[in-house]
Amino acid sequence: MNNATRRALLFYSLLSIVCVGAIAQNGDPGEVRPLPRGFADIELGMGITEVQQRLIDHPDFFYRGEPDVTLLPASQDRVIETGGYTHIRRAFFQFSGNALFTITLLLNPQELDHYGLYTTLVERYGEPTSLSPQLVVWQSDRTRLSLERPLTVRYVDVPVFDRLVDDGRARRSVRELSRRRFLDQF
Repeated sequence: MNNATRRALLFYSLLSIVCVGAIAQNGDPGEVRPLPRGFADIELGMGITEVQQRLIDHPDFFYRGEPDVTLLPASQDRVIETGGYTHIRRAFFQFSGNALFTITLLLNPQELDHYGLYTTLVERYGEPTSLSPQLVVWQSDRTRLSLERPLTVRYVDVPVFDRLVDDGRARRSVRELSRRRFLDQF
């Protein structure tokens, strides 16, 4: 671990202690909440049609409809990409099958800052599961919430993500087996 990483970890550790102390000093901070399954009323697991309708109705997003939906190369997964207003610069909603499994919000650094967002998330969801200078993660069995530098928030459906990772490993294993069989022919 280099000195810059050590300093950053020390900074975040001290920051957490100061935040906890300040909360304790100011009285009841409210109880720690379970991790949200999404942003506002858009939740992981929703179908694409429902997400599209909620984006149209949501005041933080500039969603125009079907032109903002694309297919990912080499899969049938869909992504909705849309602009936002004031606090959100861009947002990406990725689907596996017809179910939303990741939400990525690129936030506006003129309106929000990393420290303020980090402090808010610690107050609401408790201490993070992991912490590094570039990435802070809160995770439950169902949801992973991350705050990434410079200023990105990501929600991930953990069971779906794990399944996709396992599927990728299986495809790589089949590809490697096929490669070995081919090479055995020489």
